[in-house]
Amino acid sequence: MFKKSLIAILFFAFLIFDFSIDLFAEIKFNPVINLSLYGGKYYLDGESASFDGKLDAFISPSIILNDNNELYPLYMGYYNGTQDVQELAGGGVLTRQRQEHTISLKYVRINDFDKIKPRISYSKALVKETKDENWGDGLFDYNTMSVGIDFEQERPYGTFTESYDFSSVQYPNYASLISEAETVIDTTTYSELSKNAGSDILNNTNHRLAFSYTWFPEPLVMTSGFNFNYRKYDDQYIVSKDGSFKSDKRKDMSVGFDLKIQKPVKPVNLSFSAGVNYLNSNQNSYDASRTKYIDNYYDYIQADLSPSVNFYFKNNASFGYALSFRKIYYSGRLAQDASGNYKSSKINQEYWLNSLYFRYPVMNNFFAKFIYAYNVSSSNMKYEAGYRYNYRANNYLIGIDWEF
Repeated sequence: MFKKSLIAILFFAFLIFDFSIDLFAEIKFNPVINLSLYGGKYYLDGESASFDGKLDAFISPSIILNDNNELYPLYMGYYNGTQDVQELAGGGVLTRQRQEHTISLKYVRINDFDKIKPRISYSKALVKETKDENWGDGLFDYNTMSVGIDFEQERPYGTFTESYDFSSVQYPNYASLISEAETVIDTTTYSELSKNAGSDILNNTNHRLAFSYTWFPEPLVMTSGFNFNYRKYDDQYIVSKDGSFKSDKRKDMSVGFDLKIQKPVKPVNLSFSAGVNYLNSNQNSYDASRTKYIDNYYDYIQADLSPSVNFYFKNNASFGYALSFRKIYYSGRLAQDASGNYKSSKINQEYWLNSLYFRYPVMNNFFAKFIYAYNVSSSNMKYEAGYRYNYRANNYLIGIDWEF
């Protein structure tokens, strides 16, 4: 599947290049570069980690072929040396260091007020859970290859956008590392699955359809959207009631609705977004250590709210605050006490994230920046041998931004 995806992406890139090669006579370049370098600390439940660095990079040498054709090659990357809790493979995992690198190419074809935007991308994410772990050996390292296209129609009353994306996600180390475990590492069936029913149990392919509509009631900008995603796990078999495996493979379907309202006019930029998502999966779980079967293990409904405000000053300084709230209700997954004993209630989890920043111009395109974030996660799930459900974390970063 990975090789087929690579061939498809290369063929797609060739078509873009072949289509636009005769348009190069009118080329104009508009490079955009944003680089950020920070240092900071992370505190988890009051315990501090060592001072470490964070690096973000965005590089896009935009190419304007002519009035109707544009190319956008892009590199995005980051390195985060401060530990934090990340949601990986269905649960909160404490990571020590992370880095991710993405390269992509987007082509824009403009026809009056309509646009077609095909794109391709490849990204590689590396995750360290321990300090002595080598880069490239992480259990949750993953690679993503994707192809997509947008269709955009700008009209006097608003802008319509329809999109399709195909992506292939590969976890090169997950099966080989987890198969070495001699005991069940958590309440999911990952260990049993990897030993008895497939080697690449987290690898998946995705088909995503999305639609959005943006309109402009002065002084606001409003966007509503709908998305549907179909995900297949080609090497993960379905768990049955006795802990054995069926011949069927795991399939997930999710739908989401969202609304965003912005007042982008300076000096005060206001924004509010809300969304609801529902995921349905045919995968179940069998906890071998407690001989407990749980159906509809991954099904959930999730609600999100995110207000924010940004202040912009005449000297190009800026200040902002954002609040993010997320609530998840699992329809099948049972809660457990601290010892692992199952309850009759289903798991629910709540996240609060408060963040603020202050940015001040230093010289030319350089800005000094301070960032602070405070995160609270709470749940009726008290068993945390595999994943973190309940924690308080905060971190601060101090550094420099450069824009070109």
